[in-house]
Amino acid sequence: MKPGRRGDRGAGLIGTSTGFLVFLLLMLAAVQILFNLYATTMVTSAAHEAASRVAGFDASADRCAAVPEAEAAFVDALGQYGRNGNASLGWDCTNPNRVIVTITADHPTILPNAVAGIFGLSHLRKTIEVRTEQKR
Repeated sequence: MKPGRRGDRGAGLIGTSTGFLVFLLLMLAAVQILFNLYATTMVTSAAHEAASRVAGFDASADRCAAVPEAEAAFVDALGQYGRNGNASLGWDCTNPNRVIVTITADHPTILPNAVAGIFGLSHLRKTIEVRTEQKR
């Protein structure tokens, strides 16, 4: 190296830093996707169980009477996530042949809200329909 010239010293720092940043962002996205899948599965399972309770309620004329108990079980199944109000259920139990539940949930995110919103990772809206059972 000639005196007064810097040469290639430190040239890999920008490339390494950029590569490391991209790697961290990909890892962050992977963790967020896994968390989203877990949260969606738990909320859907708890909502399906709640809908099954209402659909199996003995007094078929007034299935809506079973909704408060089913919602309490839903919140219990979700633990702190449910007690924080991150998930809610909308009920339609007026049809004697089926119970329809609409799930609305806001998943906590480690990604910026703008990024999570683009990929649909921060909000869940799903409808579950459970047929009622008739005794013969």
